Amino acid sequence: MTTINLKDFYSWYLTDEYIEVSDEVAAVFLADVRYEMAYQRRLSRHKAQYSLDCDDGIEYSACLHEPTPQELLERMERFCLLWNALNSLPEAQGRRRVKSYKVHEIEAVPEDEWVTVPDTHEAIIDKESFEKVQALLKRDTRSAPKSRELHLFSGFLRCADCGKAITRSQSGKNVYYACSTYKNRSRLACSMHSIKHNRLEAAVLFAIQQQVHLAVSYSELVARINSAPIKKSQSFRLDDLITTKERELAKVTRYKQSIYQDWKDGEITQQEYRTMKADYEQQSQRLSDILERLTAERAELANGVDQEHPALVAFMKFENIDGLSREILIELIDHIKVYENGNISVRFKFADELRKIAEYIEINTTTDPAVAG
Repeated sequence: MTTINLKDFYSWYLTDEYIEVSDEVAAVFLADVRYEMAYQRRLSRHKAQYSLDCDDGIEYSACLHEPTPQELLERMERFCLLWNALNSLPEAQGRRRVKSYKVHEIEAVPEDEWVTVPDTHEAIIDKESFEKVQALLKRDTRSAPKSRELHLFSGFLRCADCGKAITRSQSGKNVYYACSTYKNRSRLACSMHSIKHNRLEAAVLFAIQQQVHLAVSYSELVARINSAPIKKSQSFRLDDLITTKERELAKVTRYKQSIYQDWKDGEITQQEYRTMKADYEQQSQRLSDILERLTAERAELANGVDQEHPALVAFMKFENIDGLSREILIELIDHIKVYENGNISVRFKFADELRKIAEYIEINTTTDPAVAG
């Protein structure tokens, strides 16, 4: 007879359990252990990541729980949404290139150098849905441990000082939020920035209600303006900004041209010339981008504003809001900043569009054109 410890052979034994078995049985146990050790050596030798005897991913599949019908439906809907979003991407060529015909190494091409041809095929979903999915994918929306549901503010809260995420904690029945840097890294790296859930929910709901009320007022004013026989669309503010930026661009262009002559006359070195030239080129590019944006905004303003403007429709859809849901937050809010004193600031989506609508209303409700804009 041989005494063996069952803990050495069965993982579910947490304490030593000694029993006597026959020599033949003990030999079978030892042979099984040797076979398992030899199998692990073969896995390592062949650099296998899963079983040599089963199909790919058999161990991974065995560790997964059997999904419920609701989970299968949600998984299918999520897959279809992502698949449709991918199908709406424009065709792009030239993502990789070979360095040379001698050195056959492939390198990735920066995205701004890709050759893209948009609208090469009809999109399965609209652009708005695609952009909404992209925004959701960028959010940190991890669910809590032992929970598959996302909390109301998951992925929306940021620390106003360090910019990191605000995490949710619960003590008894009290739910509060605090800076992740303060909790996980160091209390010296950032302060707590704590706020209770009830107070946060009430403040965000009030902010949304005020924004919805503003959108409704804008819609009524736009309807009144559009029904008038004459509508104004010229913004003196934009005209002045464009004129100012054009002058700045012309001045930078003159400076850039003059430094070349200074270099040729020996007043500056070649290195100074290159440094100044690069600086002027950056300034010129920045001013050109600003001018392009301002010109586009002026052209958009000239076309007027309709009651069916996406910014107005998005907020007016929740005109009778009396509670919060993740659908509402995803539709209207970009992010929420939490400050040390418990105050918050809500960054709404369509903020730029609402500003343009407000300017359009101001232009058409101000009697003195010089004051408008």
